[in-house]
Amino acid sequence: MTLTLSGSVRDTGAAPRYRGGMTARARLVSTTWLAAHLDDPRIRVVDARWGPDGAGRLAYEAGHLPGAVHVDWERDLAAGGPDNRYRMAAPEVIAERLGRLDIGDGRRVVAYADPAHGGPYRLWWVMRRLGHASVRVLDGGWPRWLAEGRPTSRAVPRTASERLSIRAPRTGLATAADLERWGRGRSIVDARPAEQHAGHAVWCQGGSEPVDPATGWAQAGPVRLRGGRIPGSLSVPSTSLFRADGRMLPPARLRALLVAAGVHDDGPVTTYCGAAIAASTLTFALDRAGWREATLYDASWEEWGRDERRPVEHDRG
Repeated sequence: MTLTLSGSVRDTGAAPRYRGGMTARARLVSTTWLAAHLDDPRIRVVDARWGPDGAGRLAYEAGHLPGAVHVDWERDLAAGGPDNRYRMAAPEVIAERLGRLDIGDGRRVVAYADPAHGGPYRLWWVMRRLGHASVRVLDGGWPRWLAEGRPTSRAVPRTASERLSIRAPRTGLATAADLERWGRGRSIVDARPAEQHAGHAVWCQGGSEPVDPATGWAQAGPVRLRGGRIPGSLSVPSTSLFRADGRMLPPARLRALLVAAGVHDDGPVTTYCGAAIAASTLTFALDRAGWREATLYDASWEEWGRDERRPVEHDRG
């Protein structure tokens, strides 16, 4: 199968050469391209908007791209449970959940949300962990589609279950033990907002929860977390990866931004954030900018921040 994705870039279906933890450059598609391919039966459009208490699903029901199904990263991609609510679910569980939505081996997936929201990039990363490189992200997302006056729908499409095979992973996964073993031999990059990286707040579903300066802890929903960062980690907020109009920066500008932040040029990189969602966006950007050895610490601050055995840096004075 051959689909023209943008400009002169063509996906021939050939297996790309494996380099480190990544294969096949992360790709965006334009609204113009997607509008021309909405009726292509090989493409499954995914609305990946998310919000607390099912807000993403409500937004989907109020209006979405024609033919799109809805994937909620918390409901459909996360393991849940008390130990780590947002860690990726078991591959076989995800394959079954996505297969019910007509996302199978023969599909090309185009995912969208609001700009800088991590749902599409989380789906991209999770699918790569299942061994699939078929997810593209709509550049500019839902707001750009609306601003250009393109068609929308409130109809929920009927879907048939498809087989989604589990293959060798195409992207790397890091654990806390890995980070401690690697030490400072690689770039560790924090995709959270600056106030969370500094230790003044922690991520919660409503945004940033301030840290009590007397204790250094904050209550993030049902979980108590310390404020701070993994020692030696760099700060590259996921919001900085986008232009003012909501489109992602081009590869050259992404590379310049990341190198200026201290990321080793072409060296191994590990990303994290509060719940691995913004870190998925950053991992996509690293791949798009040419890094080929990027891993994601999937448990992220949800694990590190509440484990008092793990060292923490902060700027609270």
